[in-house]
Amino acid sequence: MLKLTTQAYCKMLLHAAKYPHCAVNGILVAEKQKEKKKEGHAGPILCVDCVPLFHGTLALAPMLEVALTLIDTWCKENKYVIAGYYQANERIKEVRPNQVAEKVAARISENFSEAAMIILDSSRFTMGCFTPILSIYDHLDNKWKCRDPSIDSFEDWTEAQKITSALLESRSYENLIDFDNHLDDLRNDWTNPEINKSVLHLC
Repeated sequence: MLKLTTQAYCKMLLHAAKYPHCAVNGILVAEKQKEKKKEGHAGPILCVDCVPLFHGTLALAPMLEVALTLIDTWCKENKYVIAGYYQANERIKEVRPNQVAEKVAARISENFSEAAMIILDSSRFTMGCFTPILSIYDHLDNKWKCRDPSIDSFEDWTEAQKITSALLESRSYENLIDFDNHLDDLRNDWTNPEINKSVLHLC
């Protein structure tokens, strides 16, 4: 089961906060697991980071291909694996996965069986972030099933809440770079080292 680190959660929310009137999406990455032994269940898989992809138009296949190829290469260099997909829909009340989300997530789950799909609920967005504003879908029996919200899906929710709130207060989302920003100017770094630094500093 995929669990979220503070860094992964922060960046998803900052992406949605930067473009409040647009749909946004991105890729979740986890640390590469050592080969598991057959017996016994491994512990939760930690989603250590996310890569913000696009805002506005999410269904541009050629751009998505370019992004996924670059992210895949970056993952291999850092011993990461593409482990899931997140999306915030444009219509505030629309909190179910749509066709775009299901398509991209299905593709990820072909290569990573424990992949998760996350839909952010922008209608519950507050500066204090007092409750998790997401639904997590796990791929079970060839279907995406919504995880019970009472299950703790965070490495440390108290820390995630505190740091996300602090970064929203300081308007860190203005510095968030997604793939669209990178394609506008290649000097824009979609790994967001500045935001990663801020998260680390606040931990």
